[in-house]
Amino acid sequence: MHWSDSYIDIPHDVLDCAQLVERALHEQFGRIDIHFPRRQADDLAHRSALITANQADFAKWIEEPVDGCGVLMLARGRQAHIGLYCLIQGVPYVLHSDALFGSSMRQPLARLPRCYRVEGFYQWL
Repeated sequence: MHWSDSYIDIPHDVLDCAQLVERALHEQFGRIDIHFPRRQADDLAHRSALITANQADFAKWIEEPVDGCGVLMLARGRQAHIGLYCLIQGVPYVLHSDALFGSSMRQPLARLPRCYRVEGFYQWL
């Protein structure tokens, strides 16, 4: 069993992408010090503004991902979506909550939907 198993199929209206990451960091990695700003609107521009304004306070870019590190994704060319990197039996996955899908999911990194492109991997500060 992987630590991410218990975070699959949580409704998006219960935990959005940032809330899912925050909960997993608290419960699985003991990072109770991480509290992301809450979104005030569910639109791409707002999410992107939150991420770009606060990214440096929470994480720094790393070249090689490790299990549990952050994954920053571009949505329509903007830094607007986050998830967690999961390495399971040598296969990289991303745990994230997707509004269109309606819940959280763990997808193989190589099979992310076209609407997302990985911008980079991040170590939590």
